[in-house]
Amino acid sequence: MNSEFQEDDDQYEIIEEGPASTVSRTWTAIGTGEPQWVAIKSATVTKKFSMEPHDIRKELRILSSISHPNVINTINHTEDTQWSTLYIWMPFIPMSLPELLASPSFAPRPYSLSPFDDEILTRAASRFDAISQSLVYQVISALAYLHGGGLAHRDIKPNNILLTVDGYVKLIDFGIVWKDSEDAEAKSGDLWPEYPDKMYFEVSTGPYRAPELLFGTRTYDAFAIDLWSLGATIAEFFTPLRLCSDDEDVLRGPSDEGNHPPGPFIIPKNILPGSPETEWYRDSLFNGKRGELGLAWSIFKVRGSPTSANWPEFESLPDAKGVNFIDAPPVPLAPLLPNLPQPSTGTKDEDLSGIHFPHDDMEPFALDLLSRFLVYPSMNRIKATRALSHPWFADKILLPVSYPAEFISDGKRSTVEMEGKALGQWLQIMMGHAS
Repeated sequence: MNSEFQEDDDQYEIIEEGPASTVSRTWTAIGTGEPQWVAIKSATVTKKFSMEPHDIRKELRILSSISHPNVINTINHTEDTQWSTLYIWMPFIPMSLPELLASPSFAPRPYSLSPFDDEILTRAASRFDAISQSLVYQVISALAYLHGGGLAHRDIKPNNILLTVDGYVKLIDFGIVWKDSEDAEAKSGDLWPEYPDKMYFEVSTGPYRAPELLFGTRTYDAFAIDLWSLGATIAEFFTPLRLCSDDEDVLRGPSDEGNHPPGPFIIPKNILPGSPETEWYRDSLFNGKRGELGLAWSIFKVRGSPTSANWPEFESLPDAKGVNFIDAPPVPLAPLLPNLPQPSTGTKDEDLSGIHFPHDDMEPFALDLLSRFLVYPSMNRIKATRALSHPWFADKILLPVSYPAEFISDGKRSTVEMEGKALGQWLQIMMGHAS
């Protein structure tokens, strides 16, 4: 057991240390009473050692006040006063969205060294569409709940989306959450109290950051930040899968492919598929590995350089005049998303003339949904509650058994099986976890 645990150590047996970051650490443990796998998140509560704006006190306060089937819950917590460390016990969730996205089986036309017949490919495409709809729907449901309660997560990304063996999405990591309309007393115990006229723009992660955050704004719509990040996350369901060797830099985005539209699977000539030293990775839509200016240019090359027409508020951002970008027109999203289900590409070319001012009529394609999040004016991004009614989602959505009916939007119904298997079973098959 780790020597830092001083309080309530006899409640859990620490099995192994899990992922760590610059702001927190995690452990996997099992309860010594009623057997229960848990994850333990810890971070300092000493302000001078805490990385601003990450705040484990606020995270615990917020998580303790909310409940939704697609939001992680807390089991217990304790504070080690000697080490000035707060520990939060949460359910251990064994699977993650990045693990699913990195599976070559999770694609409308799965990668295989042997050819598939047409019937198998048709079923695979149908499964991919149904599973994608289910997971995206659950994430949006979590956001709709949070936003309805005045909460913005501000770090939506695949790494913060876990998947249970039953098929439930669980949104995690509320360390930089924003709570709207809170008074000073409510924030009094937070490490980094935050106010509407001085918000942190150092939130969200890499390729999922909304463009307004890249230009120094201290007053912004925190809920719209989530919506852009959600759009970038949904896009990653359909970006290329890239095969990389263990010693190769995998932190590359779509810009590395030059002017040619990428294929669904990118396999370098010097790498042999199936080799034990290789792994699949899913590309992000935007490139967040070249700093804020690099990310901004990555966005502008896809959605167009900002102008007074497509982003009227841009010039009012504090750092907007500090740099000049080459004038780049928007490009169609579909060629950058080669793993879109075939019907989602639509029967007509994308209309790029008004992409940042979407028309009211929604089309039943994944591309239509995600593009409505990736618009520059924050007020124009489709709200989570409306997105739940988007026609891409089938009338009957594949959801986990016992998914609460009150969280299924009007006009939608749930189904618990596809081809005789539940959602959780399909996820485990896709990730190679099935026994």
